[in-house]
Amino acid sequence: MNITGIEVIKRNPSVAAMGVVAGETLPVNVGDTVRVHLTVDHRGPETDGAIWTAIGWQVGILIKEFIEVFSKRTPVHFDASEDFVTYQIDCDVPITDITGFSIEFGLYGNILDMYA
Repeated sequence: MNITGIEVIKRNPSVAAMGVVAGETLPVNVGDTVRVHLTVDHRGPETDGAIWTAIGWQVGILIKEFIEVFSKRTPVHFDASEDFVTYQIDCDVPITDITGFSIEFGLYGNILDMYA
């Protein structure tokens, strides 16, 4: 799974969405939605599952831990295939409250519930 891009959907519909490539800074405000663009290569039986997308920061030196502040579970479906097929998936993460956070957040995605 690769994060291919990120954009912020402003809560005010008259303001255009702003996007960046993965790894760049993206300013957000309470009420905005961060849309994370992912690609997943799948080969195998038909599968239903979910992608967990989280925004937060990493702590720890020897034992690293990611502190999730905002997160969202996005259902996904992969068709059966004998060859790898690339799926493009958009995961929307709402920004609910940033009170007390004056740091830059990181981002990760994780595939969940992958049962054939």
